Formats: sequence, C-alpha cells, structure tokens
Amino acid sequence: MKNALSMVPILALAAFCSLTAMRITDPLLPAIAREFSITAGNASHIVSAFAISYGICQFLFGPLADRFGKLHVITWALSLSILANLGVALSDNLDTIIIWRAFSGGAAAGIVPLAMAWIGETVEYENRQPVLAKLLFGTLGGTIGGQILGGICADSANWRWGFYLLASLYLICCATLWHTARQLKKTHSPKKSEDKKVHAHIAHVLSQHWPRVILLVVGLEGIALYGALAFIPLYLHTKLNISLTMAGSIMATFGLGGLLYASSAKYFINLLGEKGLALGGGLLLGAAFLLLILTTHWALAIVAVFLIGLGLYMLHNTLQTHATQMAPQSRGTAVSLFACALFLGQFIGVTSAGYLVDTVGIVTLFSIAGIGLPLVGWQFSLALKNRVHSTQA
Repeated sequence: MKNALSMVPILALAAFCSLTAMRITDPLLPAIAREFSITAGNASHIVSAFAISYGICQFLFGPLADRFGKLHVITWALSLSILANLGVALSDNLDTIIIWRAFSGGAAAGIVPLAMAWIGETVEYENRQPVLAKLLFGTLGGTIGGQILGGICADSANWRWGFYLLASLYLICCATLWHTARQLKKTHSPKKSEDKKVHAHIAHVLSQHWPRVILLVVGLEGIALYGALAFIPLYLHTKLNISLTMAGSIMATFGLGGLLYASSAKYFINLLGEKGLALGGGLLLGAAFLLLILTTHWALAIVAVFLIGLGLYMLHNTLQTHATQMAPQSRGTAVSLFACALFLGQFIGVTSAGYLVDTVGIVTLFSIAGIGLPLVGWQFSLALKNRVHSTQA
C-alpha cells in the first residue's frame, strides 16, 4: 500500500486542476456579463453548464473506471480537459463559452470522484478519512487558486488567459500521472470489479438504502450551498465596493477554512465524531451566511467565507468517506453517483440562484442557504445516529 500511496500527491495535483477550472468562473461573472451585455444571472449559465455536465457524465466515467481502472480513466479525463479549456479560451461568444464549459465539466467528472474511488479501494476504512483529507489539499488549493486567478483575470484586459494557463496545467498533470501510473503498474495491480454492464453497476448501488440516503443528502447540500457560493464575489464587489481581484482573494479564504480541516482531520474526528462533524458543519455554514448578510467590512467577509470553507468540509468530507464505502463492489460507480448527485444539486442551485438574484436579490439567496444548510447537517447527523443504532441492533 505504501508504494500505491505515492500516487496521492499526483491525484491531488489533478484535483487542483479540476477545482481551479470549476471555481475560476465565480469572480468572472461580472466581467463576462459586462462583455456580452447580459445580467449576472444569465452569465451564471457558464457555472451551471459545468455543473450539469459534471453530474451527468458520472454515469459514464464511474462504470468505465470500474471496468478499465481508475488511474487509466483519470488520464483520459485530463487529456479531454486540456482541449476543453483551450476551447473556452478561444471562444468569441457566450453560447460557445457555455458549450466548452459543459465539455470541461464533463471531462472533469472523471478526476476527483475517481481519485476518491481509487483511495477507497487502496486504503483501509479506518485510515481513509485522513488520506482523503490529503486529497483535499489539492481541491482546496484549486478552490483558492481558481478564485484568485479568476479575480485577477476579471480585472485584466483579457480574462481568457486564465483558461490558457489551465490548459497548460492540465497538460503537465496528465503527463505526470501517465508516467507515475506506468511505474506503479509494475508493482501494484489495481483492483477491478466484476465485468458488469453500466446499468448493473448503477442498479447495485441504488438498490441499497444507505447509498440512497447519502446521495439525497449530498444533492441537498449542492442545492443549498453552491448557488449561493457562486454569487459571493459579486455580492462583495457591489456591497463593499471592492475590486473583483480583492473579492476573489477574499473568496480564496474559503479554501483556507477547508485547509484547516484537512490539516487537522484526525483531531476533528476524535473531538466531534462523524455525527458531530455533520451537525457542526451545517451550523457553521448557517452562521457564516448570516454573518455575510450583516457584514459591512471586508474583514468580516473574510471571517464569514473562512467559516463557510471550514463548515463545508466538516460536513462534506464526512459524506465523502461514507461514499467510498457505500458499495465496495461497484466503488467507482458509487463515488461517481455521489458526485453526480452533488453537481446535479449544484446545477439546480446555481440555476435557481441566478433567477433569485435577478428577481429578489442576493440577500434572499444567502438567507435560504443560511437556513437550509444547518437543516441538511442536522438531518445527516440523525441519519448517522439511526444507522449506528440499526447496526448495533
């Protein structure tokens, strides 16, 4: 296992690229809206296009990974991501950008979820959450990098340079993973599931009660959180009258909150347990959005966004850990369905958020998130408690 775990930093680099691509557009929404003379709500289609494609393509990548191997399919996904981000950079109208962003989301669907699935089949359950937390360093780095890079590009003369840079990062990552996977193959034979058809893998996962609970909770998390998250830079830019670069930099503290959790995962687990992480994460998210509504200074905004990151990863990493174990015989499919539920939730959340922002305003959107997320955390905490009792019985 030790040799196999040398792959984790490479997978974290892939996750960094994927999350940078995902979050780079948040600070870009005002700039794109100005360039194409549209509302911020309409510009948010570049976010929702990524999310819906990411969710739908899980049905393809999960079963492929179970059949051909996780690392092999991740390499394919990285190759497609190079093309997708070059397509965004070269686009000259909004419709083309949306198409390429959908392609980018579809390609990214084969990266983080399959990295999680690979860890799930390589690391024992007792040690899995800390190892997944190491993967979080990549996703958090991408979240931070995407927000900062997007803010800088939004204030620069040409925001497309961010996507040229992304394509270059994907190329480096793809070459590194391909080389490392070839070396690892000589000493470590990857596990593959039985040669089932796609629908058989999906049916196996969905036939069980606990996977359905996990998928429902993560879908609700996606709806409640990610629509609001996409509009925080615009909110800070307009309410506090700060530059988009600064708004993107403040959003980067979201990643720092998650980084605190990732670096101290064992401490949080021992202190709170899984039920406490779920409930505490939901409550922190609710408090953070309330603080964001009340903020009148950028310093308070930093605190609020930091707490959003910490609360999210307390809740979400607990969900992720259960996702890697909810159907071991079809692990790639299970984790991909998990990501599918999350990003279909994000698509619904961002699409609804765009409508709310254009009609009733961002404060209403944040209020819904501030109420909904504690409820999600509370319900998942109760589900964990009931699962423990039923197992003991």
